[in-house]
Amino acid sequence: MFQLAFIRTKDTESKATRTVHLTLGDSKSLELNQDVDGFNGEISKTAFTVADVQDIGFILASTFKKAQRLELHLDETVLSLHAPDVWVKWLSLGLALSSYDYKHRDSFHLEPNINAFEMVTEDKALTDAFFEGQVLAQSQLIARELVNKPGNVIYPESFVSAVQELPMDNTTLSFLTESEMREQGFGGLVGISQGSDRDGRMLCLDYHPEGAKTTIALVGKGVTFDTGGISIKGQLRMSTMKVDMGGAAAVVGALNAIAQLQLPVRVIGLCGLVENMPSGRAIKPGDVVTMLSGKSVEIISTDAEGRMVLADVMHYAQQTYQPDYLIDIATLTGATGVSLGKAFASLMGNSDELKALAKVAGNSCSEPLWEMPIGADLYEASLKSDFADVRHGAEDGDGSASVAATFLNHFVAPDQKWIHIDSAAMSLGMTHRKIYPKAASGYGTFLLTALCQHIASK
Repeated sequence: MFQLAFIRTKDTESKATRTVHLTLGDSKSLELNQDVDGFNGEISKTAFTVADVQDIGFILASTFKKAQRLELHLDETVLSLHAPDVWVKWLSLGLALSSYDYKHRDSFHLEPNINAFEMVTEDKALTDAFFEGQVLAQSQLIARELVNKPGNVIYPESFVSAVQELPMDNTTLSFLTESEMREQGFGGLVGISQGSDRDGRMLCLDYHPEGAKTTIALVGKGVTFDTGGISIKGQLRMSTMKVDMGGAAAVVGALNAIAQLQLPVRVIGLCGLVENMPSGRAIKPGDVVTMLSGKSVEIISTDAEGRMVLADVMHYAQQTYQPDYLIDIATLTGATGVSLGKAFASLMGNSDELKALAKVAGNSCSEPLWEMPIGADLYEASLKSDFADVRHGAEDGDGSASVAATFLNHFVAPDQKWIHIDSAAMSLGMTHRKIYPKAASGYGTFLLTALCQHIASK
């Protein structure tokens, strides 16, 4: 039997040790049975996935809140399901996330406090894995804090202010104001932002370690509140539209992790930050705007705002940084949630190599992806306009996730390796997982970090 031991760094005024046994059994659900002999609890399951390992760490720390020492005893058959460092990394993550409980404050300041533990081991590989789990937990909590805060607290300008306070080694922060973007020709982003009294921003986090030979650009949709604009949404779940900046939050979380883990690649995180509001200045259906790339776009629905923001920022990323890999992530279409629920985010793009790496990365961290098509004649037909170079969607909703990605593809250079991740259903309501008992999930932080790790290891 293999034993792992963890000690709380905060004194609980209790020297108690609690032990939990992991064994293979007939159950398909992850439940802690405390009515067992020889241990304080037992978890028996047909198999243990990476998601299970993350949740087990959470269960341990949240069940035995006052125990100073937690021990996990794994049968050899259970241990063989994952490498020891994989067990430790994801257990560490679950332990660290177990105390997070968002509390509202009228401030943009982020408080990503983890439940602090130490691991009892002299094995450097396990120590490193434990550290990585804690880094990922803290980084994801940064993303969750950003998403959890309401739209009157986190908006484009305050989003930037919140991120400016984060210490990230080898990382330079800069941003463009709305007036600067208007002068440069960000017609899509500014066209959406102009309906709000709050100016838009484009945030750039440039992690550039010495000797890096590969450049990765991560682009996140940061619509800090989405009313739908003139194409205003219905009342149902309008209050959740503060999560429409989940992609940008994930990019910030991933950059925090990448910097702490000191990956040997250059990673540029770009966040297009806007509010989408209806007003006398707001963009209207039927309007035509000229994008940063020079293409003219006919607006069909102002509630298809995210793709307009992403298209400009993606073009800027390519023109400014010439990345080897371009990756965008966005809560883009309700169609992805309808198709895949909360089991997968959708994956589209033009690079089989990058899509394969993303799938492996997603499976390795339990943020899996399901590939969907782009570029088919029927999707392109939805983008034909009588009044502009392209329109940004169709009047009907047929294939809308693929149509949106096909639109984005119009702003990707032919030789640019690119993928698009539509995480529409994943940023909120992931309560089927123990590590997300309520509110935002910070989805994408693990995925983007893991993908950059996989690229760096090539």
